[in-house]
Amino acid sequence: MKVVENIKENKGVVIVLLIFAAIFASITFVNHYNFRTYGWDLGINQNAIFDYAHFRWNDCMIMQPSFDNVLADHFSLYPILVSPFYWVFGSYTMLIFQWLAILFGGVGIYKFVLHIGKSKNLATIALVHFFCIWGIYSALSFDYHDNVVGTMFVPWFLLYYKKKNLKWSIIFFLLILISKENIALWAFFICAGLAFRHLLEKNWKELKTSLLFAFAACIYFVLVIKVIIPGLSTGEGGYLHHSFNALGSNFGEVIINIFRHPIDAIKLLFMNHSGEGMYDGIKAETYIALILAGGWALFYFPEYLIMLVPIVAQKMFNDLPIRWGISDHYSIEFAPIVVIALYLFISRLKSHQITLAIAMAGVCAFSSLKFMQHRTSEYYKKDNTQFYSSEHWNRSFDVSSVYTILDKIPPTARVSAQSPLAPHLAFRDYIYHYPFIGDANYIVLLTAEENKYPFDNVTYQQAIDRYLSSGDWVVFSKNSAVLILKKAKK
Repeated sequence: MKVVENIKENKGVVIVLLIFAAIFASITFVNHYNFRTYGWDLGINQNAIFDYAHFRWNDCMIMQPSFDNVLADHFSLYPILVSPFYWVFGSYTMLIFQWLAILFGGVGIYKFVLHIGKSKNLATIALVHFFCIWGIYSALSFDYHDNVVGTMFVPWFLLYYKKKNLKWSIIFFLLILISKENIALWAFFICAGLAFRHLLEKNWKELKTSLLFAFAACIYFVLVIKVIIPGLSTGEGGYLHHSFNALGSNFGEVIINIFRHPIDAIKLLFMNHSGEGMYDGIKAETYIALILAGGWALFYFPEYLIMLVPIVAQKMFNDLPIRWGISDHYSIEFAPIVVIALYLFISRLKSHQITLAIAMAGVCAFSSLKFMQHRTSEYYKKDNTQFYSSEHWNRSFDVSSVYTILDKIPPTARVSAQSPLAPHLAFRDYIYHYPFIGDANYIVLLTAEENKYPFDNVTYQQAIDRYLSSGDWVVFSKNSAVLILKKAKK
């Protein structure tokens, strides 16, 4: 009865959650069913939870020959925690986890705004606003990523920290830390922002608490980067995700050059440093999207600007233009911080709170829809994102026939699979990302897929012709969408 009463009392929130749960499900689950998820990164996580569910470390088959342990790539403990659900939800496990996390993050936003504004109407609008931010749709359109889940615990941490509930603050803080090594660095800046606010207010007791949290995040980050990941790595044993060569060849040089040449570093936040004109405007688009989502409110609260320092830096200083923009999972961290700052600003207004909130939520929703239609960011996949389009729900080939032919592959087979097929074939001991073959005895290709990455159409077909003419491979099964080659018996 109490549950029914709570639903009746919060009917508006429940309706919002149900509507957006359906929208988000129509993106992520439909993409997976329609073979629009990929070996990198969903397939990597699928193979990891398969190994963890069988009580062994993951040897990172899909990333061979680069890694012998998936934790040497990114140190995330979520797949270990979620892996038992593999037995129930199969290849949808990580996508369901991410989907639920986003909804949970929205509830955290609602609770936070309700706490600061004491208005259910304002908190409900904040919830809608959060669910309308482009970053969520971009993230859902591209597989599963640990930073998306970790981000959804941030509003809960800020809520319980604000309530001075130390136990739950620590719990959500730990959930943030274990999501990914760079999210641990972000946690340090989140706590540094809180410390800055306490310093301004001369709240020495809370300043001490925030600094302890910041210190813990720093220690965890350094431990993971300098000890754990190198210890799990092969080869030189270092951290392999330095992608900031415009500022230096390693993280030490990057930090030194930021302080030595601050003007140049600031310029890099806005300029296209790739040397390729095709990437002009990507950074500007990100800043425009931020402002339209309510990011202008950040300038009223410097603590929240501090929280976003590493997010902006890791995007805009990056060597890869895909990370500068608003596509994929590279913008999700902005969502909770921007909404919290905006509704903190609105909650302090003496009048017209609801009017401004509705207006800002409307601007956010409209701009997100426009970005779904067109964006400057490279490699934007419209069909993966536009849940309202018929192209999203359909493929140019018979999807069901693909599942039928994949079922013919023995579960013990060693498989090299083309990227869109890899997540569906990853629950096995040996699974490689085509064109790496390794010791595979099956090559599985989605020939109907328009994107033949890393080949173009000509070289893709030439590779198939080479396999067949070599005598080492024979056709195991095929239809108009899929080709399966099997190692020939000698």
